[in-house]
This record gives sequence, structure tokens and C-alpha cells, in this order.
Amino acid sequence: MKKGSLYEGLSAHSLSQLMPDLRQHLTQRDLIELRIIAQNQGLLIEATTASAFVTELVAHMLAPEHIAQVWEDLDEEARDALATLASTPQGMPTPAFQRLFGELRSIGPGRLQAESPWKTPTGPGERLWYLGWLARGFTQTPRGLIELISIPRDLTPLLPLDRTSLDGVMPLPAPVSPPETRRETAEMLLDDLAVLLAYVQNNKVWLRSENRWQLKDLWQLLPRLKLASIRQQPLEAGGPLHLLFFTARRLQLLTAVKHQQRFGKALRPWLEQSRARQALSLFRAWRQAEDWNDLCLTPDLHCQAGAWRNDPALAREALLAQAVRVTPDVWYEMDAWIQMIYDHLSDFQRPDGHYDTWYIQNEEGDFLRGFEHWFDVEGRLIRYLWQGPLFWLGAVELDDSGGRWRLTDRGEAFLQEKAPLARPSDAPILSIAEDYEIVLAPHIGLWDHLRVALFANWEASLPVYRYRLTRRGLTRAAKRGVSAQRILAFLDQSSHNTIPGKVRRVLEKAQT
Repeated sequence: MKKGSLYEGLSAHSLSQLMPDLRQHLTQRDLIELRIIAQNQGLLIEATTASAFVTELVAHMLAPEHIAQVWEDLDEEARDALATLASTPQGMPTPAFQRLFGELRSIGPGRLQAESPWKTPTGPGERLWYLGWLARGFTQTPRGLIELISIPRDLTPLLPLDRTSLDGVMPLPAPVSPPETRRETAEMLLDDLAVLLAYVQNNKVWLRSENRWQLKDLWQLLPRLKLASIRQQPLEAGGPLHLLFFTARRLQLLTAVKHQQRFGKALRPWLEQSRARQALSLFRAWRQAEDWNDLCLTPDLHCQAGAWRNDPALAREALLAQAVRVTPDVWYEMDAWIQMIYDHLSDFQRPDGHYDTWYIQNEEGDFLRGFEHWFDVEGRLIRYLWQGPLFWLGAVELDDSGGRWRLTDRGEAFLQEKAPLARPSDAPILSIAEDYEIVLAPHIGLWDHLRVALFANWEASLPVYRYRLTRRGLTRAAKRGVSAQRILAFLDQSSHNTIPGKVRRVLEKAQT
């Protein structure tokens, strides 16, 4: 049973205490416990004071020959527990350790000799506890104090453990064959953001409470969004439209001014970036957000108010640290991926190991408390992250059912905090037909997309963006100080001088 990287997420918290050494650990045990430990170690120590007893006991317990003898008497379960702890250098939260290796009962000195719990231990954990090979400690994290179980740090390197098994890297699931049909959003979210900005550019958008859009504007915007086509209820909380608005506001591309949606101060410099840099900024906005709570946005889960609070960024980073390990183009079963997290990183969002303190309900109203509901909570969260934000941001590709996934080249770059590689193109960014239809090329920049949306009317987004040059659009542009002459020059440059004569004459006439 390999559990080596179960608590990698804790390292992100810069834990403030080291594991205690053997002397520190034994000093915290009373004399009765020390005598029990010596007895279980097969040692005869005659010291009468606790300090003297500890000194002699430590000397024996750290002797390599003695350690080898004790090791020979351990069963495989106890050795497995030690291997698990040795591979988690920051220690393991007590609830998680007890889940795997049995309860460490709190028994006072008065009951110890009467009950002799080391003779009937709850599991390998308690056997090791009464050998003195386990230590308790507390560490301060941003989420509060956490009690940890560890091996005394000066004892760990002396144990005859298989060091090759302590690399802390969990095994990836077995790859599966690529599906016959696959779904990828690529840069749909980025394209949808251009459409959202264009709508704000061309319309007065009045806001309701909490800066929410009015439904009439949402319903007008919705048919123009590519991501709306892949979601049955695109307006639901945690859906692609929610993420679209969230990232736009988080990046300060949009802001509220006197109950009206306006462009934010960061929009202009953001528009000057490449599409690749813009796409990275959207991923980063979601990745770093503490106010986008993936858990509470997971379908069929309902977070209830209370004193508890989860850490979305902690959970996100723990899972993304595993996603970055895979190779693009290699497909995995979603269920196998979730099982891998369960087996090796189950406490990725609850580093204290407690599963009874969060108030989460399912659709039927049942509270999902206890580790037995891991797949109902953590499992659903992982599935939502992969089939939701990571998919909408173009980081992963899915099969038709969402049951298989792969990391895209774009996703690999995102996870490494890099802008995706973009192939430079000298092709025109748009074409215009005699019927005044303008078709945008996939590589068009968002600023140029906004320019087109100013003087032309939107007609379609799929499979490509189509606009139509109209008198209404020219009038709208003129009111913003954009003349027909400037529009003609822009279209000439953007189409590589392929404007039909009919369209050119109309624009030239509009200049007079």
C-alpha cells in the first residue's frame, strides 16, 4: 500500500515546525509510558528519574543494531505505516493517519497498566506508538493548528526502509486509447470574452443588485457565445458564462460605474497583449482566485453556512500539481484519475484530515459528512474541475461523455505559467464579401475583433464569427469618432487589400 504523497498539499503552507527528534518526543511522555516503551523495545533501564530514563532510552533506541532487531519483529502493516510517514516529511495529520493505521487512543497513566492497550492495539499505528517510534506534534498553518503524526526525525534515516519507494511521487493511472470523438474548447473562452466586451462597447448595460446583468441583456448576449452551445444551462452558477464574467471582472477588464457596466482601467493594456498572453491571464485569474469557490459551485453539491471554510486555492493547486505531471496527448479515464487522488492525495482540500466539520448537502438534502462520502464530495469536485473550468479554459480535452480526458499543449503551458506557443500567421485576419459579410479568422486579435464589432453587426459565432457591414454600424462608429475612411483603411489592411469593389465604393461614398 503506497501512500507516499498523500499530503503534498501541506507543503504549500510553509509549515512552521519541524518534526520532533526522539529526545523531544520522549521528554513529552511520562515515566509510566517511558517504562512501557522500554519494555516493548526489550530494554532494561534502571534510571529512576524521567530525564535520566529518557537519556538512556534515547541512546539505546538510536543504536543501529538495536533498531535492526526491533525492525525484524515488526509486521508488514507496521512497516507500511513507517514507510508512509517517512515519505511525508512534514508529518501526517492525525485523523488521516488514524484512518489508515488505526486509532491512537488517549489513555491516561492510571489506566495504562490496567488496560495494557499495547497488547491489543487498534492497528499498526498504536503498536508503533507504544514502541516510541511515533511522535505527535502541532503545526501552525493559515487554516489554524493541525496535529501531526511523524517519526522522530533523527530516527527516520536509521530505519531500514526501501528509499526508492520514498520518492513521494504517486503512480499515474494506466493510459487508455484515444476516443473516436473528442471535444476541445481551445480558445473559446477568450473568443467569448471578445464578444462580451463588444456587447458592452455597443450597448448600455444597466446592472442589478450585486452588479448582475439584467436578463434581457444576458439573453441577447447568450446566442453569441460559443461556450453557451456546450452547456444545457449556461447561466447557472459555476457554468461557463459565470466563469467568463468572473475572469473579466477579476482582471479589471469590466467595472461597474453608477449601476452601468463599463470598460475597466486594465482593458487597454490587456488588449495590447498577444492572444497567448491573454489566454494565460484568464487561466491564471481562475487558478489564483480565492473567491471562486469550485467546491460550492460543483453541480449537485450545496454548501451551507457555518463556521467552516474551505480553501479553494489550496485544493486547486494540489490537484493541478498532479495534472502537470502528465504528458499531453496521453488519455486517462476520469474514474481512474479520481481513484488515484483518493488513493494517494485524499486530503487535498482538507489538510487537517477532518471530514465531519463541513456542512455540505447533496441534491436530496442529505449532509455529506465523514470520509465515507469522499467520492460524493471530493470526487464530484475533481470531476467538475476537469469537465468545467479546465475544459472551458482549453487546458484539457474530453471525450463525448467526459469519461476520458487528456492535457492539451495549451494546458501544459498554463500549468507551467507559460503562454501557449502560437504559430505566427501572415494570413488575413478577416475577409469581406460582396454582400457585406465579414468573416473573422480564428487568429484575429481581440482588439481587432472589437473594431469590427463597432462598425458591423454580429450575425453568427459558429463555426466562425460572421458580421455584416451595415449603415447602422457605420453610424454607431461615426458617433465614436471612427470615420468611414478609417474603417476602409482598416479593412484594406486586415483583408490584404481584397475588399470587393462594391463594398469599397459604399465606404468611399460614406466619406463624403
